[in-house]
Amino acid sequence: MDFEGQKLADRLHQIITALFGVIGFIYGYIHQRFGYTMYISMIGLTISALICVPDWGFLNKNPLKWQPPIGEGGEEDEEEEEEEEETPPPKSKSKKSSKSSKSKVKRRK
Repeated sequence: MDFEGQKLADRLHQIITALFGVIGFIYGYIHQRFGYTMYISMIGLTISALICVPDWGFLNKNPLKWQPPIGEGGEEDEEEEEEEEETPPPKSKSKKSSKSSKSKVKRRK
């Protein structure tokens, strides 16, 4: 279901539920039976659910255009992963003070 379909489904749900609620209230008021109001309201909710919940074709009129995935060359990605695995981790240097490493960072900028 696309975004426009979601908007339409929400609007249909509101209209159907409100319409059956008003009809149920009037019918129940005339007959002085609250049960009639509830039955008619529940029928409206059921119809609304049958129309709005499934992904019907009329709710998919504006499909999204997706971008192609990044890195579609599957073989190239696998080669890069193999190269990363083959390189050994860098050797740790002797312990130096943190000031010397900070000064190196400043010089690089």
